[in-house]
Amino acid sequence: MNTSITISKKVLVTLMLLLVAFAGNAQTKKLKSYLSTTTYCVPGMTPYVENAIAFDCRTAVYKQFEPGKFKATVEVVTVFRKGEESVFSKVAVDSPVVTDTTKLDGAFIDQQRFSLPNGEYQMEICITDLNSGDVLPPTTVTVDVNYPDNTPAISDILLFDSYTKAVKPKDCTKSGFDFLPRVYPFYGANENKLSFYAEIYNSDKLYDEGKFLVNYYIETVESSNRMQNYIFNKRFDVKKVDVLLNTIDISELPSGNYYLVVEMHDRSNELICSKSWFFQRSNPNVSFKMDDLAGVNVANTFVGNITEIDTLRKYIRYLDPICSEMERDYSSNLVRTDDMKTMQQFLFNFWSKRFPMNPKQGFDDYLAAVKRVNMSFGTTAFPGYRSDRGYVFLKYGQPDKIMEVPDEPAARPYEIWHYYQVANQRDKKFVFMAPDRSTNDYQLIHSNMVGEINNPRWPMEIYQFVYGQGYDQGVDQTEYERGWGSHAVELYNNPR
Repeated sequence: MNTSITISKKVLVTLMLLLVAFAGNAQTKKLKSYLSTTTYCVPGMTPYVENAIAFDCRTAVYKQFEPGKFKATVEVVTVFRKGEESVFSKVAVDSPVVTDTTKLDGAFIDQQRFSLPNGEYQMEICITDLNSGDVLPPTTVTVDVNYPDNTPAISDILLFDSYTKAVKPKDCTKSGFDFLPRVYPFYGANENKLSFYAEIYNSDKLYDEGKFLVNYYIETVESSNRMQNYIFNKRFDVKKVDVLLNTIDISELPSGNYYLVVEMHDRSNELICSKSWFFQRSNPNVSFKMDDLAGVNVANTFVGNITEIDTLRKYIRYLDPICSEMERDYSSNLVRTDDMKTMQQFLFNFWSKRFPMNPKQGFDDYLAAVKRVNMSFGTTAFPGYRSDRGYVFLKYGQPDKIMEVPDEPAARPYEIWHYYQVANQRDKKFVFMAPDRSTNDYQLIHSNMVGEINNPRWPMEIYQFVYGQGYDQGVDQTEYERGWGSHAVELYNNPR
């Protein structure tokens, strides 16, 4: 069944995905776009998916359509597939009109809404710069729509920059408001407010009347530690749909990777359901506080027995792949000192936060993982935990699938790692490449994991010397000549 859907152009956001940075047009620009996908469901109605795509104005081709007036036009083709069924959409997106193409800044945003029954879909998005004719490589994302009838649930979390009351509701208006989404969930040093929106469904299925509790907080990605001073709660009236619309002051939130978490609890404070959303924060003005360690007592703990300062330095360096940015900055300076007591306090505090019931077990398990990656991924130049594969293994765990391709014709050795799910991110892949067949130094060249390196030209790196192809054809090249046995893209799109 093929269904054509009419969609609107507006604004909205959440799950960040760097869709692609494309190059090769008449103005020698690279079109950059960023995708955010969120799901919602008003009880009694069909669930829907909203895509927000932001296009960097500086990377689009602008053409004059009237004297002194210019605009960019981008075509977005979206296909959802589930089994034999598919939903198809094609829309042309115009940028705001400008009079001076030498002073382009910011982004123009397209928003589309798709009504889809519950299920898991493969969403493919293809983007074309209509003013240059260039086509970006397609991107495929797994989208899970899961809102069972009469079951309490929370929508995806929308991060936004501003909102206005809708005078005339549009296709993507929610709860009477139009939102300007933050498609790329990064908050710089000069940004101190995080605004978000979420919908809470079917609390009336728990109780006929009264109130229920919603907790929301910020936690670190690396350790799932809830950040002090960023834990909040709010009571809601029982009804079919409640709206959580709020702003958090993040001026004192340190640099790092975080999840914003929203939880629904019953009257006994038992967790009913939750939803989390990733964002990044850069805040160099806030550093690790020594007060956090001053009161840590390491007597009679596992670190109290580690009295060799070089061993302490080694164990702290081992933490690099799983440290928060703030912890990493602090520990890199700490290992340059001879302060054994503070090193012990830091090491114990690190594992106590992550495994409060048994910090030694957490340490022992991680140390075993480090030994494993040191044996598997080490080189003559550095130990395995400092390699790219070691970093990914320690940070995200063992992959569900590893596709090793050491001797494909006309290709550099490469590996593709596939994770079915990491935290709230699904279908995540990592591409590693070795410079030649004689080394074990596989370097990460691409991933669709939020916060990791994203390089849509990664096939060019693997096949850059095929038939004399190389970077001499220019950094704008995105296509490579397909030779016999060239399977990297197929393995990436369909891991096996």
